[in-house]
Amino acid sequence: MKLLICPTVAIVAATLFAAACRQPAAAPFGFAPARTSSHAGWEREFRRRPTPARIRDVHRFLTSEPHVAGSERDRVLATFVGDRFRECGLEDVVTTTHEVMLPRPLETAVEIVAPFQWRASLREAPLDASSDAPGPSAAIGPAFHAYSASGEITAPIVFAGHGDPDDYDWLTSRNIDVRDKVVLVRHSTPYSYRGAKVLTAQRRGAAALLVYSDPADDGYGRGRVYPAGPWGPETRIQRGGIAFDFLVPGDPLTPGWASTSGAKRIRPADARTLPTIVSAPLSSADARVILEALGGPEVPDAWRGALPIPYRAGSDSIVLRVRARSDDSIRPVWTVTGMIRGGDRADQVVIVGNHRDAWTYGGVDPSSGTAALLELACNLGDLTRAGWRPHRSVLFANWDAEEFGLTSSTEWGEEHERWLRKSAVAYVNVDSAVAGTELDLTAVPALNPLLEEVARAVRDPATGLTLAARARDRRGNQGTIVGNRIGGGSDYTVFLNYLGIPVADLSFDGPYGVYHSIYDTHDWVARIGDPEFRYHGALVELWGLTTMRLADADVLPLDYAPYAARVGEFAAEVERSWMVMRGGAPTGLTRDITSAVQELRHAADRFNARRKLALTTGAPADRQRLDEDLLSAERALLDDQGLPGRTWFRHTIFAPKFTYAPEVLPGVAEAVADGDAARAERQARRLVAALRRAAAALSGTAD
Repeated sequence: MKLLICPTVAIVAATLFAAACRQPAAAPFGFAPARTSSHAGWEREFRRRPTPARIRDVHRFLTSEPHVAGSERDRVLATFVGDRFRECGLEDVVTTTHEVMLPRPLETAVEIVAPFQWRASLREAPLDASSDAPGPSAAIGPAFHAYSASGEITAPIVFAGHGDPDDYDWLTSRNIDVRDKVVLVRHSTPYSYRGAKVLTAQRRGAAALLVYSDPADDGYGRGRVYPAGPWGPETRIQRGGIAFDFLVPGDPLTPGWASTSGAKRIRPADARTLPTIVSAPLSSADARVILEALGGPEVPDAWRGALPIPYRAGSDSIVLRVRARSDDSIRPVWTVTGMIRGGDRADQVVIVGNHRDAWTYGGVDPSSGTAALLELACNLGDLTRAGWRPHRSVLFANWDAEEFGLTSSTEWGEEHERWLRKSAVAYVNVDSAVAGTELDLTAVPALNPLLEEVARAVRDPATGLTLAARARDRRGNQGTIVGNRIGGGSDYTVFLNYLGIPVADLSFDGPYGVYHSIYDTHDWVARIGDPEFRYHGALVELWGLTTMRLADADVLPLDYAPYAARVGEFAAEVERSWMVMRGGAPTGLTRDITSAVQELRHAADRFNARRKLALTTGAPADRQRLDEDLLSAERALLDDQGLPGRTWFRHTIFAPKFTYAPEVLPGVAEAVADGDAARAERQARRLVAALRRAAAALSGTAD
């Protein structure tokens, strides 16, 4: 089909003159008052450009075929993205190839072999809701877990609830042993990374793990199922990677360095992130057959789902055979980047990105975000052709193999580490852009004021309220609308946790029960998730204004006063946890942390006063120096020794737990959770040093 891509733009000069002569508004955060009107004119020009119909057409093309990472269709779409970047006026468009371990399933089988014979389908039923509904899943192949160990296991099966450590403890208390057995667990709500379930089962001695989606979590237990509604049908299967990328993300064979051509690789047997047990995903339809056959004691209420059967823990009478074989070859993946070159501070770079690869069609995850990225590139490219030239450069990035382990973003970040640590201003990520209508903003606290400001400027398509007002209504007007607990599971990980670059993640969420299945299609998005693609347009507007202000502010719009406040709250949480573990008495563990937080707050306040003066009376050189201080602040929060046991993760304030859920003050918090007083005190000292480095950076006195 013919796609609607970036029409030629002619902006009449009178439009900009008129915009400049209007009543001046308050200066956006980081802008000199004298530039407010001219920048507002460019923002108005940008906001006229996001076109839902064009986004819809691009989205339909992106999702027309499955495009798993490293496949031929993935390569075709990489070329498509690069071509669109060029058509939209981006400069320096480059496709970077990394060579990574990228499994392909050769065989996956799950069978009951005693006391009766049965074989799981491992396939989803095709639907015929419309011409855009998914076709036969034979084109995709059986569902699998990427990086499962290869092997065949025949053993009794045990049901272990959600597969959390406490669930295994319950089984142990009932004298139910999972060692050398097949274990069946549910996916979790809220989301818990399937790789963490595999690691837990592996540590408990299981021989194999099966993971299924219960209708209580994302199927008919929640409401109407696709194609009538947003939730998953009974045959829906959640594919996914299971590498332990909470230890080291990226290519498992190049941990901590880029997987370029000829790069050194470790042996798979030496890769800490590769599971050693067999695992596979199941639909609730297949899992029901197994669960119905189980005997043994009834399980706790929290383990029970919506299937109309008793949920039991199992006994040795039901024997399964689980077989998985993979081709674990080294394969190419493709990162596509393009640039809008800045003006007087072109060496400073704002990065915006989204991943391209999908387990199947990728309607929401990730093609809603890819379509938005291409629209953003066209819209900002239009402005540059009309004369807009921001102070800083903007780099657009389309990542690959995110679904396997945050792969190409990690490899690219490791490859360009020196340049990024010197030049990167911020990374603004969009993964699954639109699955509904509820705004979801997550960022480091330094970006809170900017994101709040932009959300006040963009209207919610359905209500006409600003995005900020609607979000506050939903949250009861309590606190910031920006979440500051940052975990893992998307491409911002390398930028924050390894490189010390401020990050934000933007999306609209909603009921979404077809994640990683063949039902995540253009049809699902176009009929259910965002029927008129208006929220895609709002996402582009939000993303674009955030990018424009980061790129063109006279002093970077980062504020470390909210950062200090949040770290103080995190420290209080850690202290309370430590008090509970130590019997309720104050421990003094966070006394020095609290003092360092105050130093950071005072430094942030002094910096903000300097910024205010520089924006009204300062020279460009003064503003440049303030930018350099701000760029140093987030880097200062890194600890080059990394977290104990996972040294790739260097940030002292944020890290993912093994479930991808956020851990704050991770070095201290993990030591407290382990009851290790000596380690907690060591980690507290390292955190204090990082906070003081950040304060020194803001004061302009860092080494």
